[in-house]
Amino acid sequence: MDGVGGHGDLASNKGEDLEEKKEELESTVRNSPWAADEEVSEAPEGAGGAGNSDVGSSLRSPPCAPGPRLGEDMEAYVLRPALRGLTVQCRISRDKRGVDKGMFPFYYLYLEAADGRKYFLLAGRKRKRSKTSNYLVSLDPTDLSRDGDNFVGKVRSNVLGTKFTIFDNGVNPERKNFVPETAPIREELGAVCYETNVLGFRGPRKMTVIIPGIDAQNQRISVQPQNEQESLLSRLQRGASQGLVLLQNKAPSWSDESGAYVLNFHGRVTRTSVKNFQIMHPDDRELLGTGFPGQGSGTRTTSPIST
Repeated sequence: MDGVGGHGDLASNKGEDLEEKKEELESTVRNSPWAADEEVSEAPEGAGGAGNSDVGSSLRSPPCAPGPRLGEDMEAYVLRPALRGLTVQCRISRDKRGVDKGMFPFYYLYLEAADGRKYFLLAGRKRKRSKTSNYLVSLDPTDLSRDGDNFVGKVRSNVLGTKFTIFDNGVNPERKNFVPETAPIREELGAVCYETNVLGFRGPRKMTVIIPGIDAQNQRISVQPQNEQESLLSRLQRGASQGLVLLQNKAPSWSDESGAYVLNFHGRVTRTSVKNFQIMHPDDRELLGTGFPGQGSGTRTTSPIST
């Protein structure tokens, strides 16, 4: 795929136009099982409990990652692991205007770079006539076709909407006999698994994020399952985590004062929502990312911090 030229123009010119397409608030992943749970709000400044003592140093805003250069290969840019010590802060907006966008809205991902500019990175849309939630991801907001030159990957969920896998644009190994031998087998770029509470009580649920490890050259370790047993989710289930990075959401604590589960976002959360979360490594408890609704309706802010 040739990402030079047109894709670079997308990064610099289309961000402002698409930023206007914002509607009602919604999670990055539709039909999240958190939707029926208690809301998670920000803990009062200085309050004890969730996140006040062990993430403060991680929330001192490391330098933001630079935006893509004009003419840069955007496919390589969006698939490249973040550099250590930089914050990659993004914003997601949803557009549900139009004849069928109520059922199949468009999603747009922007990078908020160190120079203060917003760069369009990716667009996504739920596929029609799909048995499960299946989203196509493209480098071009006007071309979300699987057969298009800008198709870069997809997100697929299970029937229950509790497990999600992120793929690149490679070939499904089950169909490799029907495509040219030179076509690469698809890689799994990550997976997200939601778990219910013990005994099914209402309250915050557990989210586990699985991503391939990064080598000494800051390159992602390739994960190319040849069958379902080699997938990220299957490896998680049987405890085969070598070469993988397992992350979890930080568990909020119950606040009698606010009557809700709370996390300390250090002033960055503007509203109470079940979609507020923090992601960290369970061993060193270093904050790796946060997600929460933006101030404008229809937007969502994500702030992953590279490690």
